[in-house]
Amino acid sequence: MKPSKLNQPAKRENKEPWLAVNLSLFFPGIGQIYAGKLFKGVILIVSQVTLILIAAWSIFSPTGNTVAGISFLAFMLVIYILNLFDAHNSIKKTKPQKINNVSVKQPPTYSSFSLHRSSAIKDPWLAVFLSQILPGIGHLYIEKIFLGGVFLIFIIIFSNLSVFFWPLRVVTAIIAAIACYHVYLASSKKSRKSRQLIRQVVVAIIIFKLTMAFLPILVEQQVEKFTIPSNSMLPTLQPGDKIFVHQSRNYIPQQGDLVVFNPPPKNRFSDVNKNEFFVKRVIGRPGETVQISNGVVYINNQPLKEDYTAQPAAYQWGPLAVPAGNYLVLGDNRNDSFDSHAWGFLPAANIIGKVYKIYWPPARIQPLN
Repeated sequence: MKPSKLNQPAKRENKEPWLAVNLSLFFPGIGQIYAGKLFKGVILIVSQVTLILIAAWSIFSPTGNTVAGISFLAFMLVIYILNLFDAHNSIKKTKPQKINNVSVKQPPTYSSFSLHRSSAIKDPWLAVFLSQILPGIGHLYIEKIFLGGVFLIFIIIFSNLSVFFWPLRVVTAIIAAIACYHVYLASSKKSRKSRQLIRQVVVAIIIFKLTMAFLPILVEQQVEKFTIPSNSMLPTLQPGDKIFVHQSRNYIPQQGDLVVFNPPPKNRFSDVNKNEFFVKRVIGRPGETVQISNGVVYINNQPLKEDYTAQPAAYQWGPLAVPAGNYLVLGDNRNDSFDSHAWGFLPAANIIGKVYKIYWPPARIQPLN
């Protein structure tokens, strides 16, 4: 007679609800994939990437609608927040399974998406999540009051200093990573595998924090925003219009382009702040001869067709040849514009970039040039 074989329950990996939340904090869908909800995770990732692309196009594209872009961003934020709840619930709602009528031991369950467990044990991944939101809060949660206060003070100080000196954003990312790593280890004794996992999460935290810190800087290196302060560019630009300016080292201004620039050196005698920026239209390029006579602009003795001016110029100017490396710029409101006819040619080095879009207010959203 053969001895009967006892079937032992298969070892099952316990999933941590708050680890899923931490992963989804990086990007919607990652926590769901960790929880075993592959299809839902992929759908969240694809939908969020799609919304990001549509929102970016709507805001920054010349023909995009800024209001639509902001609406997509708001929708993204809603999905992002709901994704955190769903990541937690994807594991919380997992029911204990039985193998050969033997119950498999499951991790403790929670009554709600809450900061409190049913026991007094502190959840290390919840502490990490709180430290990601604001370093120091996780330590307060595990009752490390002194360290929590230290991390809070440091993150507040360096976050404020980084506004004026952006490289300090690296320091704020490191502070957050250290806080998350320490609060995890301080929460409870963990195995070597758990220590490896928190190290991987900390690396992801640093990458995530640095990306979020430097992405706006990278965008501003390509696109800068300005507000129109005066009537000098009427009717094209009105006071209060907010514009996008594309910056590029390879940009060569063309006739009719709207450009933002620093006041040239010859303008320093005026009462205009040297840190103030001007916006005008390029009329004459290097080597061209420009003349303004009887309200008409002539380029190389040919009349320039202009359908964007408020009224013809009431002054006479030129003829003068535009020097190499310089441009002649005029305001569309010819008789109420402090421009090249008053202070001379504009050096190319002073040009910040080309105006390509009015992005606000909503009624004024339109492409330019």
